Amino acid sequence: MIPNNELLLAKLCAFYPGSTAEINDLHEKCNLPSLEECSQMAASAINDSDIFQAVKYYLLSPEPEKALFTGIPYIKEQICSGNWTLDSVCPILDLLSHMRTERLVLHKFSEMRNELLILCGYTGALLAIRRQYATIVPALYEYTSQLLKRREVSVPLQIEQLSIELDAWRGCTQTTNKLLEEVPCTPPSESQRNVYETLMSRIKEEPLKGMIGPDYVTGSNLPSHSDVHISCLTGLRIQGPVFFLEDGKSVISLNDALMWAKVNPFSPLGTGIRLNPF
Repeated sequence: MIPNNELLLAKLCAFYPGSTAEINDLHEKCNLPSLEECSQMAASAINDSDIFQAVKYYLLSPEPEKALFTGIPYIKEQICSGNWTLDSVCPILDLLSHMRTERLVLHKFSEMRNELLILCGYTGALLAIRRQYATIVPALYEYTSQLLKRREVSVPLQIEQLSIELDAWRGCTQTTNKLLEEVPCTPPSESQRNVYETLMSRIKEEPLKGMIGPDYVTGSNLPSHSDVHISCLTGLRIQGPVFFLEDGKSVISLNDALMWAKVNPFSPLGTGIRLNPF
């Protein structure tokens, strides 16, 4: 019923945790190759230097972790090149995020998992800028910085660089907002403008116009209930509906949870668990 739905079906099958027979049966129903055939098609795609197809078919194979060892180095290479854009890396990161959770969280894949979380966090921050989800941009940058600080990884990102980008975004966007509100403000420095221009050249325009603008669920502006919840993203009291994270204690606003999940599929706690507030 959905046109050109092969990629959606591939993501569904990649995330399905059944037995080999059950997965092959699902593949057949979705008109996709069997597990073993997917391994062969992934190897063929590698020979053809088609990384996207290789990642897709490895995810659908008996060894989905090979998708990580194929996709992550490619993403890092793209970022190192300096002329990358969101649209050149996000499709592969989106595919990789559909690796089954029980495999992704295995200890032997810790380094690749951490690098995936960091790359998804960083591109998520840029997507949030593109879609004007201003309330979660600082949190996504902080999330990425904390993972860089605490995890042993080798990615072409630096904490100082993230801080410079966040300051540039704040300086350039908040100045515009204050001018619209006719409030006195300090203009961004030339270096901030240059950093912001580089960011925007990577981000490009959002092709899905309906995704632009923050989410506000029903009750967002109503007073909180008697229970006081502090957001682990902002440190502020949450007004309106809350969303509990996988530890059962940490909470964020439902608005922020919805926006976060649209730009970064993984939980703010850095566990590798997917966030699903929908």
